[in-house]
Amino acid sequence: MPLDHDDQQHPVLPDKEDRRQRGDDPPDSFGHTDPPSGDLAPGWTPNDYVTHEAEELIKELGREHRPHREDVYPYLMVRAFSPGDRGARPTWPSVPCWESPDILLIDASYTGPFTLSQLVASPTAGRRYRVFVRVWNLGLLPAVGVHVRAWYVNPGFFGGDPTNPAYQPILIGGTMVNLDDRKRPGAMQVVELDHTWDIPANLTGHECLMASASCPLDQWSGALDANNDRHVGQRNLTILAGTDSAKELLFTLGGLVTKTGTLELMHGGAAVTPLLRAVLGRAKSEFRTAQLRAPSAGKLRLGVPTGTGSHLLTMFGTGKGWLVADSARLWALALQLGIVDGGGREGKPHPFATPLGTRRVIEKIGLDRAEAFGIILDAEPGEALLEGLVRLWHLDGLDARDLAAALAEGPRLAHLLRFAHTDPGRNDSGGYSVTVTG
Repeated sequence: MPLDHDDQQHPVLPDKEDRRQRGDDPPDSFGHTDPPSGDLAPGWTPNDYVTHEAEELIKELGREHRPHREDVYPYLMVRAFSPGDRGARPTWPSVPCWESPDILLIDASYTGPFTLSQLVASPTAGRRYRVFVRVWNLGLLPAVGVHVRAWYVNPGFFGGDPTNPAYQPILIGGTMVNLDDRKRPGAMQVVELDHTWDIPANLTGHECLMASASCPLDQWSGALDANNDRHVGQRNLTILAGTDSAKELLFTLGGLVTKTGTLELMHGGAAVTPLLRAVLGRAKSEFRTAQLRAPSAGKLRLGVPTGTGSHLLTMFGTGKGWLVADSARLWALALQLGIVDGGGREGKPHPFATPLGTRRVIEKIGLDRAEAFGIILDAEPGEALLEGLVRLWHLDGLDARDLAAALAEGPRLAHLLRFAHTDPGRNDSGGYSVTVTG
């Protein structure tokens, strides 16, 4: 029968009986054990080994379960160099980031579809050019709404520093495109900008070209820094052949060396062949890229082989003027004085293979011995570079043929000259490349 309301009330127990029924003081027990409070004992410290083991386990689990960026989202890229660029940044040092094969020019007088046979090697001031950018998507997800843009910048060592007044980018134009995932042919496209590059007559034609690619799922940072951002490509390149003069360009590059900066000139060796084929395509011109070949290191008359090419020249300011140092003479003196031990042995990089390596050797030798390896010129930096090259390399002139003959003897040889500028004070580094053919 149902209980009345009073029978449903819990009985009121004395404290001792309440503890017994709750189990705090069971029958036949001797006292009781308090449950742990959860507080740490005074003076307790974690075990270092256990902490390290836990951190390693977390890292390992993260590596196992975190997918690669390109396997989940679009992975846009404008190549910094060719061949072998897969988007890893930075590339410099030791691979230049300013030799992009993906920024291409065709004279505007040609109105047909894009073709490698119409590519322009060296643009000329006062003319109009169609600008094309080769864009890549290395991701497994299609890239929708890719915004491609391009700029031109004064010739020099543009390293992405927007505060430098000498290198202010000027927009050429842009366009939109959709790219397939990397498993489909449409993952790479050559797209044309909506505006031509109309080079003012007062410019040189040696200007640097920059291009960017960005989409909602893989956005560009906004900095024109090809060395640290795969979304940006940079073409600081001039191609000269035969009687093409290099004087004006060399004067410009020398004039841009800062008071605290160092200019180094290196020979790119075999890298000249894929570079020329990439930017010239199958153009029927005096270059005839299929016949060009790079000289072997043993055939070069100048420079010091470093494993990635040859180091040719160093220039920087001193209290007495601009020092222009010949690398071969500097290396010979450094060996004689025991400042270097040969370099490049037992897997160690050559002392001249890294930026400022030659300057460090010069500072150890001392400027009082400068006549043994170079020349100090009391002149403007542009004039100092020209005069230094002429006197140290015994040049008859400063056209492509003269430079090629000074470097090596042989028909159809192409030389890649890389000018790299480093300024520790500005924390900036950049470069410009010139190819010369006799």
